[in-house]
Amino acid sequence: MIRKVLRLVGLTLIVAVALVAAVIPESRLALSADGERFPATLTIRTEEGVTSFLSYEKTLLKAIDTAGIIIGDNHRLSLPEETVLEPGGLYDVTIRSMDSVSLTWGGYSLETVGLFSSMSDLLDRSGFSRLEPEGGILSGDDSADDESYVLSYVEIEKKLIHQPEEIPFSSVTLEDSTLYAGKTTVKVAGKTGIRNLIYEETYEDGIFVSSVQIGSEVVREPVQEVILKGTKPKPTYAPINYRTLSSTVRNSLNKIKDYLNPQGGNKSYQNFSDNGNGTITIDGRTFRYNSVKKRTLTMYDGLECCLQGGCHTPAINHKTFSGVPAQRGLVATFGVKANGRYTGTVLPMGTILFVEGYGLGVVADIHGVSGNPDLVDLCFDPGDCRNGVATIGKRVRRVYILNFN
Repeated sequence: MIRKVLRLVGLTLIVAVALVAAVIPESRLALSADGERFPATLTIRTEEGVTSFLSYEKTLLKAIDTAGIIIGDNHRLSLPEETVLEPGGLYDVTIRSMDSVSLTWGGYSLETVGLFSSMSDLLDRSGFSRLEPEGGILSGDDSADDESYVLSYVEIEKKLIHQPEEIPFSSVTLEDSTLYAGKTTVKVAGKTGIRNLIYEETYEDGIFVSSVQIGSEVVREPVQEVILKGTKPKPTYAPINYRTLSSTVRNSLNKIKDYLNPQGGNKSYQNFSDNGNGTITIDGRTFRYNSVKKRTLTMYDGLECCLQGGCHTPAINHKTFSGVPAQRGLVATFGVKANGRYTGTVLPMGTILFVEGYGLGVVADIHGVSGNPDLVDLCFDPGDCRNGVATIGKRVRRVYILNFN
């Protein structure tokens, strides 16, 4: 009975083996006998597409090479390249191209590769995202193939430059009735001002790129020049006749001698009035005049001139320009020179005047005040200035040119 059972079992095994042999192909049965040659199934995914194949190679990298799939330096596999392929194993591998990145900062450039999910990821991992935007320009662009990034940071520096510039002064001309026509003088000297032109200079990575004027500020205002232009009529000068000079003065002095009544002071008269009809009345006597004008008056006497000049010891009474000794009743006028010699006077020599506050007088001398042609210097008797008889000092009074016949 036992033998029958064993035979039955053995028969059953033989039948089972026969059935398997009928189902499995002959080549499969051969591979099953050699486990190392049992293929692995690989699915390779690249940007070009998906490739599936069987491989008998031991490692993943070898299987990919054998399949003719090219892997470059910038490619990365989703599984390690040295992954050992198990017989009958299924492997799904993705091959990605790494992103090419160009980093530029401060004039230096660095090329590298990596896997970045986005530009934001690239900025975060590079550290550029922490740069202050006001300190420079940060730019990053994806290339057309989405595999390259260009990331650059240009450091921007702004400098304010103050460039000084002169502000020209203006000039104005004003009329001045105290100056003779044709004469000008500067009343206020003009002065240039100063302003700063403010420029903003831009430097990129330390290199100058632009300069723009953004404003200006006045440091010093200019001072306007003021010029005075004379409008006063020029004085006319009467020529000097040296041959008749002395006699002309003496004749005129003789005409007024009887009218000189010294009152113990500046005046040689008591009463005076302007009649308003071209005549004046002095102590009851009426005289016709040709013109009247306010003039500056000063005083002198011949002895005082010698004392102050120290020209004689003892001092003497000087003579006037006409040769007539200095005395009350003579006056000095403004004179002009040519080649060192007097050639003319404002008031003609020998002219008879009436000076308000002084009295009658004859033009006989030339004073030394060069800046005022209208000035009349009144002469007194020797010693009157020092003794206090003459006290006119300097004042302005009416001076009449008389028609004395």
